Amino acid sequence: MYWSLLLPTDGSEAAEAGLQEGLRLAKALKARVAFLYALEPLGPKLLLGPETLPYYRELVEDLRREGLAALDQATRMAEELTVPFEAHLLEGRAAEVILKEAEKHDLIVMGTHGRTGLDRLLLGSVAQEAVRKSPKPVLLVPHRRTSP
Repeated sequence: MYWSLLLPTDGSEAAEAGLQEGLRLAKALKARVAFLYALEPLGPKLLLGPETLPYYRELVEDLRREGLAALDQATRMAEELTVPFEAHLLEGRAAEVILKEAEKHDLIVMGTHGRTGLDRLLLGSVAQEAVRKSPKPVLLVPHRRTSP
């Protein structure tokens, strides 16, 4: 039986599909949910030159606000369905944060972006890594597929 579900979100439509399905499942099972937003480090994704350093702190704060907004959306959804929840904004690479948090829960429910072809190979997939490495079961919820 699943008593505690981990529902990662990045604020996207795909993540919302995962949240909706996870919350419906939690309601049916009388389970608790934990929402998770991973605040990814900027280093490898952003080439910083001296001219961009003054904006770094502002960018980090914008990303933090984005994460809090995604968690706020998730908590409103849980409140509407009267599903008990907790919400966490944690720093780190998304897949690593999800896998670490998974140890505390019975099931991970997450949406997939439905990328195919070259996009999938170049960008990698948080969901794919979670499925491959998770110590707990992972329920993937598809969102619409993008063209290859």
